[in-house]
Amino acid sequence: MNTTKIKLVAGTAALAAASCVAGIEAQYALPDSHDVSSYSTSTRSYLDPPTGKVYLGFDIGPAFQQGITITDTIGDTDQVTFGTGVRMDFQLGYNFTPHWAAELETGLIIVPVNNSVFLGTDFMEVNFVEFPVMLNVIYTQPLGDHLSAYVGGGVGGAFSDYSNEFGEATENDSTFAYQGLAGLKYTFNERWELGLSYKFLGTTEHDLGSGIDSNLNPTTFQSNGTMTHSVLVALTCRF
Repeated sequence: MNTTKIKLVAGTAALAAASCVAGIEAQYALPDSHDVSSYSTSTRSYLDPPTGKVYLGFDIGPAFQQGITITDTIGDTDQVTFGTGVRMDFQLGYNFTPHWAAELETGLIIVPVNNSVFLGTDFMEVNFVEFPVMLNVIYTQPLGDHLSAYVGGGVGGAFSDYSNEFGEATENDSTFAYQGLAGLKYTFNERWELGLSYKFLGTTEHDLGSGIDSNLNPTTFQSNGTMTHSVLVALTCRF
């Protein structure tokens, strides 16, 4: 990754982590009259937030992208492989029932390109950068006093490009995106949850813009859709 993108990811993750830690510390600093443990003794479990419960979420973890094929207008092809990258997301969600929720999610995925003749990885570092914006529907099922499992899916769009270490990038591209997810979460109290999730993000075909083909003629480049697998640590704060 280039220095600017590394600083962006690290800074955002650090800010989110610091905010969450401060919130947890404040939660445990409440006086006895606001003891959150009383929530678990009510008829409703931690795992069943009241209808209308709003929440904010953050997750981060490694991203693994499947290889793709880039083609040009005369039929040249390039088999592209990727290294291990990073994905982080932010969610704003709403529980319509104790088990069903809808959320708006936006995020950032940065994955290094290992091998591509068309993208020039023989002489410079290149990253695939993607900004997904998704609308997800989530179903949660309690498994115990504080543990629950969830599955979900979403649709939306993804905005992407390939950028190199010199600050150059292919044309910005927008595509339809779809997503599946599943995970486990542990609820500490009525406000905080920590979880582990898996996400699969797929897109339709990408238009990579114009360039020069092997015969030194102007051409355009396209690729098949991307498929990205991520394993993420997730933190949720409910209101």
